[in-house]
Amino acid sequence: MFVMYSIILTELGIAVFDNQKYVKSFSFENPAEEYILVKKGQAKLAGLGKFLTNNDVVIVNDHGLLNILEKKSIDVQLMSNQETEIIQSSKLKILVDSGFAKDENEAMEKLREFALQLSSSKVAEVSQSPDLHIVQAINTLDETDKIINSIGSRLREWYGLHFPELDNLIDSVNGYSQIVLAGKRENISKENLENAGFPESKVEMLLLVKEKSRGGNLTEKNLAIVQTLAKQILDLFELRKTVEEYVEEQMKEEAPNISAILGAAVGARILAHAGSLKRLASMPASTIQVLGAEKALFRSLKTGSNPPKHGILFQHASVHAAPKWQRGKIARAVAGKAAIAARVDIYGAGLNQTLLDKLNIRVQEIEKKYKEPVKRESKSEPQIKRKKSRRFDRRKRKNFGR
Repeated sequence: MFVMYSIILTELGIAVFDNQKYVKSFSFENPAEEYILVKKGQAKLAGLGKFLTNNDVVIVNDHGLLNILEKKSIDVQLMSNQETEIIQSSKLKILVDSGFAKDENEAMEKLREFALQLSSSKVAEVSQSPDLHIVQAINTLDETDKIINSIGSRLREWYGLHFPELDNLIDSVNGYSQIVLAGKRENISKENLENAGFPESKVEMLLLVKEKSRGGNLTEKNLAIVQTLAKQILDLFELRKTVEEYVEEQMKEEAPNISAILGAAVGARILAHAGSLKRLASMPASTIQVLGAEKALFRSLKTGSNPPKHGILFQHASVHAAPKWQRGKIARAVAGKAAIAARVDIYGAGLNQTLLDKLNIRVQEIEKKYKEPVKRESKSEPQIKRKKSRRFDRRKRKNFGR
C-alpha cells in the first residue's frame, strides 16, 4: 500500500503532510546554509530518506528537493504553480502546524532572522569569489604604477636641481632611483652604476657627465628626503613585482583560457572592467571588443563618427603590434575567442589549447590577407533636386505690363 505525501520546503525546515494533515517535520540546525544546499540539490537529507519508502508517492514544491529525492529512487513529482502559490500564501500557518514556531508572531520573527542570515551568507559567498580578488589585485597594480610615476616625476625634478643632466640620460624610474641612493653626483662611482644594471657605454657617459654637471649643491637634509623618495620607489617596484606574480598565478588557476588568449595582465584588466568572471561570460564578443572605450563609443553614437575598434584589447600583443588597418579585424578575432574562453572558464572545463591555436591561425590569415590597407572608394553625395520657388514668378507676373 502506498501513501501520497506532500513535502514542503520552508525556510526553517522540511514539513511532511498527508492529505493536508501534518505527519512529520525535519528542522534545519542552520537554516540559511541548509536551505541553500537543498535549493541547489546538494543536501543529503538522510532523515527524510529513511522516513520515505520506495512505495511512497511524493509531491514537492521545489526543484532542488525534487532532484535530491530522485537520487534516492523515490517516486516524486513537482507541485503545480497553483499549489505552490497556495503554500506561499499560507506559509505562516504551515510553519506553526509543522512545529517550527509556536505562533504566527514567532514564525514572523524566525523568518526575519532567516532573511538576515541568508543575506549575510550570500555576501560572504560573493566576497570569497577568487575572481574578485584578481580584480582587486590588478587595480592595485595599476594604482601602484600611477604612484610610481607620480613620485618618480617629483624625484626627477628635485634631484635634477643637483644633477640636471641625469634626467635626459636615464629613462627608467628604477635606474634613476638607484643612482639617487648613491648620494651626491660626486659620490656616484662606477661600481654604483654597474650594480644598477647599466651597460658599460652608459656607465662611462654618466661618469663623464657628472664631472661637468652644472647643477647646484644639495644639502644633507635635502639629500636625505630625496633618498627616502628613491627608496620608496624601489619598494613600490618590489610590491609591483609581487602583485604581478600573484595576478599571473591566479589567472592561470581561475581563468586559464582567458589567460592563454589575452595574457594574464590584459585578461585581468578585462575581468576587472566587466566586474566578475560570470558577467564577462555573459557578454557578447562585440561588447568585450570595446570594453574600456565606452566614452569613444557613446561619442560616436552621438556625433555619428566612426566607432572605436578596440578598448583595453589594444594592450594585447597581436593588436598593439599590428598595422593600423589590421587592428580592428584582429581585435574582433581576439574578442570572439575571449568570449568563448570566459564561458569555458566559468564552468571550470580547464585549459582548451584549441582556442589559442585557432586564434593564431586567424591572426595569420588577417596579416596575410590585409598586408596593404584597403583603398575605399569615396561615395559621392547624392544630389538633391530642389523645387524652384515660384514666388518670384508670381512677382514677375504681377509687375508685367506696368
